[in-house]
Amino acid sequence: MKTKQSHSRSPETTGSWVLAHDHQPHISAELRKRYSALIDANGTHVVIALEMLGGDEVFSRRPENLLDVHLWVSHGIPSASITHLAQAIEPLPSNTLSEALGISLRTLHRKKGAQSDTLSVAQGGRAFKFAEVVAKATVVLGSRETAVQWLTSPAIGLDQQKPIDLLATPVGTQLVEELLDRIEYGVYA
Repeated sequence: MKTKQSHSRSPETTGSWVLAHDHQPHISAELRKRYSALIDANGTHVVIALEMLGGDEVFSRRPENLLDVHLWVSHGIPSASITHLAQAIEPLPSNTLSEALGISLRTLHRKKGAQSDTLSVAQGGRAFKFAEVVAKATVVLGSRETAVQWLTSPAIGLDQQKPIDLLATPVGTQLVEELLDRIEYGVYA
């Protein structure tokens, strides 16, 4: 089990959540208050995922639980979320993001440019799930940069396949999430 080390240096802001200098993601007090029910029921990774997709800038109504998230996705996530997501996972190339989301590169670029457009339910669902996996990897591994590096590197627990390559299917996504759970609890085999 990992122990967190505290440093006296001030935290740096990364989007609307904070990375302390021990590189452990922490939700700001404002976000913790705003999303307290969602965090209590589902963990901080869900809030980090929502913020990676644009947070209050793209929500028609702030989600208070997973049913609200479902409704938000089913009514069409604004295309602006793709731009926010792409910025959140830099330096991941657009073609890798398009493959992980199951969206052609051309459609991805079109959606990034069409700020008033919405994603289909399938596209929005994949975008949210992808953000959720990146957020969970960020929480488990300690930083967004480490999470992106881990997603794009062969993983022993996935028979040397890159986790990002498995995110194209629900079963592959489940395998990646299960591996993150094992890493979080110190069980690698």
